[in-house]
Order: sequence, then C-alpha cells, then structure tokens
Amino acid sequence: MNTGSLRARVTFTTLALLTVVLAVVVTAVTLVYRARLDSDLDNRLSAAGALVERAGSAGQAKLLLAGLAREGIAARIGSRAPAKPAGSGVPTKTEPRTSRSTIRPLHGSLLSIHEVLSDGTPITLSASSASIGRSVTNLLLVELLVAAAALALAGLLVIQGTRTALRPLFAVIETATRIAHGDFDLRLEPSRTDTELGRLAAAFDQMVDALETAIEEARSSDAATRRFLADASHELRNPIAAVQASVETLLREQPERPERDRLEAAVARDSERLGRLVDDLLGLARLEAHLTRTVVDLGEIATPLVEDARARAAQAEITLNADDGVIVRGDPDALERVLRNLIDNALGAIQPTGRIDVGLHRIDGHLEATVRDDGPGVPEDQRRRIFERFVRLDPSKPGHGLGLAIARRIAQQHGGDLTCDDSASGACFSLRLPIEA
Repeated sequence: MNTGSLRARVTFTTLALLTVVLAVVVTAVTLVYRARLDSDLDNRLSAAGALVERAGSAGQAKLLLAGLAREGIAARIGSRAPAKPAGSGVPTKTEPRTSRSTIRPLHGSLLSIHEVLSDGTPITLSASSASIGRSVTNLLLVELLVAAAALALAGLLVIQGTRTALRPLFAVIETATRIAHGDFDLRLEPSRTDTELGRLAAAFDQMVDALETAIEEARSSDAATRRFLADASHELRNPIAAVQASVETLLREQPERPERDRLEAAVARDSERLGRLVDDLLGLARLEAHLTRTVVDLGEIATPLVEDARARAAQAEITLNADDGVIVRGDPDALERVLRNLIDNALGAIQPTGRIDVGLHRIDGHLEATVRDDGPGVPEDQRRRIFERFVRLDPSKPGHGLGLAIARRIAQQHGGDLTCDDSASGACFSLRLPIEA
C-alpha cells in the first residue's frame, strides 16, 4: 500500500495539471497575439501601397511620406523610367503602369512592398517588425508573471482545501487512536453513508463493532475456559485422590479380605468414574473440531435408543411418536449422543413405573425432537443453568454435569438449539434442528 502523503500528492497533481493548462493558454495567447500583430503590419503595408498607388506620381507620393512615417512605414522613391525615343513605334505618351509586389522580408525584421506608380516611378515601402517582437516579449513576460502568481495562489488554495477536505480522515485517525487506547465506545456515526467518506466511516464503525464483539467473545471464551479448567481440575481431583488413597492403602498395609476386596472395588469404581469424566471432557473438546456432515434420519437413530431404554426400564412406559422422513444434515454420532443423553436423563429422573414420551415432528421448517418425562422436573430458575458445564441439580446422582452442556453445543453446531421447556408435569427437553430438504 502506498503510504505517501495524500495532501502532497493531491497538491502536486493539481498544480501539475494547472501548469499544463496555463502553458497551453499562454502559448495559444502568445501565438494568436503575434499572428494578429503580423497581420496588422501586413495590412498597414498593403494599405500604404494602395494609397501611394492612387497618388499616381512621385510628386503626389512625396506628400504622403510624412504621414507614412508616423505609421512606422519608410518609403524609398526611385528614378523615373526613361521615355521611349520618337519613331520607335511606341507612343510617347506615358502609359499608366501599376504593379504590386507581395510583402516580403528584406533583412532581418524588415518587411517591404514594391509599387510602380502610373508615371513609371518605382517606390518601395518598408516597415520593421522589431516592435512586434518586443510587444510579444512583453506580453509573454506579463503572462509568465501572472501564471506564476496564479500557481502560487492555487497552491495555497489547494493546500487549504485539502486540509479542509481531509479533516474527516483526521477524525478517523483520532478516533482509531483513542479506541486503540481503550475508549471502545467511540464511533464516527456518519451523517450520510452514500458518499465516499460516509461509506468509509460506516465501514470503520462496523469494523470496530465486529472487533468489540470479537473481544467480548474472546473474553467470554477465556473466562469459560478458565472456569472449565478449574471445574475439570476439581472434578478430576476427587476420583484421582480416591484411587490414589485406595492404591496406597493396598500397597502399604496389604489388608486381608474382605477389606482388600472393598478397596479393590473402590479403585474399580473410581477408575470407571474417572474414565467417564475423561470421556466427557474429550467429547466436549471434539465439538470444536470439524463435524461430519451427512443426511441423517433421526427416526432411525431414535428407534434403537428407545428400544434400549425399554429393555433397561421394563416397567416404565416409553413411547416414540415420529413423523415420516424426519431428515436433517449433520453428524449422526453427535446427534445420537444428544438423544441418548436426553433419554438417559429421563430414565434417571422417573420412577421404575414412570413414563417417557419421545417425539420427532416437523414444525415450521424445523425438526423438533422432544423428550418428556413424569419425574420431578426442573425448577424454572434452573432451566438455563443446567446447560452450563459441571452443573448438577442432584449431586447424589451419578454424572459430572457435562452431558447437557455437550448436547446443547452439538445442537448449536448443527444450526439449532436445545432447551428445557415448560411442562405441566416432569421435564421437557426440546431439540430443534433445520430440516434437510
């Protein structure tokens, strides 16, 4: 990007164009003026020649010399031509003869015209064009002085004009500098957006808004990451400490059975809990990677999950009500994980003879998958909080509070959302996804 001075470039370009225009004008005026003076001189010589010719004789022509001199025209009268001898067959009477020569240069700046009077007297009229050269030189000098003054004045006006015209750019620079120093609320707020500067200011404000949004998202993400790391460390610390204590007891004391069996069972239980937590953490981390996108029939995913739930809770009433062709585009494994998590949570919430209703319906261009149960439900003030990481409404139940956070993140990555809705009894979770045409 060329970062030279915009004011200097505008000034130089303007003065260069003005210089070219003035040079053309000065040249044209000078040439026209010179041609006009030359034409006037030629006309005066021609008029003087015609006047002398009408005089007819040398005597009459001499009377005109003083007036011609005042006109700047010099006259030189030659000798009269000799008369023809008698008997030559040529009449002795003087015949009128007129002959006008064209104007031609004599020496240097002199122009002359030659005439022959009716009495045979030759006369030469001459005038100097030196005064024309002086007049043209004086005019050219005046024109150059006027052009130089015009260029100087134009330069001052261009500098002042560019300073005024570039004032909005200085406002952009000042605003950008203040924003860079932490004043993020500043905006240019252009009065018009249909001009070059207006579009620049609008684009600047949009850029600052986008940067501010990105900064807020980065701060939020950083805070969430810190909170996640703290929660993950806390959740990992407990099972790790339990496994470590049980193993140290086994190694140090070498207890006999049944104490040994109890410690070994505790190690296995805590190891399983630790494995599930690590698996959930890895699943949450994988959500930031690229998901596989393919055509998915949620009915084909939900059917085996419902059958598995019926096998696990034989006394419960579990139903599946699905429309035909509930097709979406997404990652089948990730979507299966969402439905599995919702059904597992419902199984954990109901009584052994409770009820779970799973529905897959097309509504207003979206697919809505709902999982309803008749358990204790979710308090209204906790319906948003349960989607946060490591949040558990009932700490006595197994789990680490990551399932719903992972499920909602999957839904958002598929262009949808997962919510906990109002329900007359129990809990109702709704997964909304765009339908694949």
